[in-house]
Amino acid sequence: AELHFLRARLRGGILSKARRGELASPLPVGFVYDDQERVQLDPDTQVQQAVRLLFATFRRTGTALATVKHFHNQGVLFPRRLRAGPRKGELIWGELGHSRTLELLHNPRYAGAFFFGRCRTRPRLEGGYQVRELAREDWLALIPNAHVGYITWDEYEDNERRLRECAQAYGHDRRKSPPREGPALLQGLVVCGVCGGR
Repeated sequence: AELHFLRARLRGGILSKARRGELASPLPVGFVYDDQERVQLDPDTQVQQAVRLLFATFRRTGTALATVKHFHNQGVLFPRRLRAGPRKGELIWGELGHSRTLELLHNPRYAGAFFFGRCRTRPRLEGGYQVRELAREDWLALIPNAHVGYITWDEYEDNERRLRECAQAYGHDRRKSPPREGPALLQGLVVCGVCGGR
């Protein structure tokens, strides 16, 4: 019972700090903590340039897929910091992937916002964990303008809208298109990676 009480108090303290935006949590690439635990842009200018290029390319092209293609076509590598192991904290550069691009575009930190409780994790009966993303109104904390960012909050909101539109274009509505006969078997199924049109 005492252990349960201690865990509850610890959890309560974490949630309280999170609601105030004071909880230190792992930062995405492009940010670091200074010696007073404040969030700052990564002092490495190459890292900053890569992050800025990602957002500028998405703004220009309108889709995550087109952003990834631009990086590949130009031979531009993207940074990440190792989070575990003997080389923890080390910066490595590699090809930018689609899921990684979506992860960065959806992350409110890049707009200078602190957030906590975006996902809920539950243990599975068969082992492992199930992670479910919550609606924004169900997050435990979301504090815009909590620190310096790479884009504005308005741009983040616009990016979210564009990503939703892309997801809808690639999602349920294309299942409504019946298969056709003849040589154009992908008619109504193939979506343009630039404009989202069929």
